[in-house]
Amino acid sequence: MFSDNKALHLGKIYRLIEQFELISRTDLAKLSDLAPASVTNLTKILIDNHFILERAVQNTLSRGRPSIGLAVSNFFWQLLCVTVSPHKVEISLCQLNGKQIHKQDYTISPQHYAQLDDNILKFIDNFQQVYTIDKEQLLAVSVSVVGKIDAEKESITQLGNHTILCHITPKLTPLFDCPILLSEHFQLWLLAESTVGSLISQNNVIFIELDDTVNVSVLLSGNLLHKQSKMNVDNMHMPKFSQLSDETFPELDAIDRYKLINQVTFPAIVQLIDKYLPNDLTTPEQKINLLCQKIEENQTIALSILDHITDNLAYALMNLANIFSSEKIMFNSPLLQVKEPLFSQLSVKLQKNLLQQDLNIDLVTSQYDWNSPLIACSAIKQGIYDGNLIKDSIN
Repeated sequence: MFSDNKALHLGKIYRLIEQFELISRTDLAKLSDLAPASVTNLTKILIDNHFILERAVQNTLSRGRPSIGLAVSNFFWQLLCVTVSPHKVEISLCQLNGKQIHKQDYTISPQHYAQLDDNILKFIDNFQQVYTIDKEQLLAVSVSVVGKIDAEKESITQLGNHTILCHITPKLTPLFDCPILLSEHFQLWLLAESTVGSLISQNNVIFIELDDTVNVSVLLSGNLLHKQSKMNVDNMHMPKFSQLSDETFPELDAIDRYKLINQVTFPAIVQLIDKYLPNDLTTPEQKINLLCQKIEENQTIALSILDHITDNLAYALMNLANIFSSEKIMFNSPLLQVKEPLFSQLSVKLQKNLLQQDLNIDLVTSQYDWNSPLIACSAIKQGIYDGNLIKDSIN
């Protein structure tokens, strides 16, 4: 049985090897501040358990014996990633580096939420029938939820803007002889971007994720303000920007209707789409795709809906940027299909209303696709880095 300290050292060595792609034991000892003998022992454990491998490196300037370097082995261990969103469940089987081996999508809707756990089990069973999964090589199962989970990380408590109760972890545990990791998609996205993504060296960033809900978090002086939860901006009150402001949730009184959550989330946008872009589409995802298509075609009403979205987003983000002096805003949403007009409008409206005239905000996108399995994989990667999943796979 490995001690926690030894597990941490194993995770540290693995991460260094992954970072440098190919590295010698001598360099590992220097970078890790561990004794050469310890590095030799740790790398042997990682090699024996298929996390890393030795690779010969021939120096083209020398005819001598090739040197031996260490690299991550991506082909033995596999990861099962399940992303649960309000309208579909995506299942991916991935290599250790997150590269997708197989992927399958399964459609769900609110009427399925009461039996969501059973439906997910059926989807996984179907996936295993279609694709071969060697459970001996399965390192972990990561379930990423576009919503909220409970503190014990056993149940899904909210999906999109619907309150539910889905005891998914206890249902999955008997099926797999490996850890089940339940996480919120937004938190995994923050983890992926701030630890292995494009914002490792950034200090002041606003993260915003827009779909059925609005998720916001702030990186301030290199630290996330909300490590376990999002910032609650749902009830931020918006001005009335145009007639469209009164046509989302018209049944609500003005105070509730003008809340951010009732102006720019997908349930609100879909109401505008159905009124002004008549369609026979059945899912919000299809309707958002239709809006993006019409925006690209420069259809007047579609551009008006985009203007409504950016008015509200810019107002909310302007307030946050003025408070936190943020240098970057990282945006993640299916609306990035129309990134150019979306970002163009947001940039102009943000800059116009910033209180700090010398503050130039850079709008950026995630290096991960909206539904990338790499986001779900980040939970497993973190478990490797802290040594826990390495220890579990050996014990």
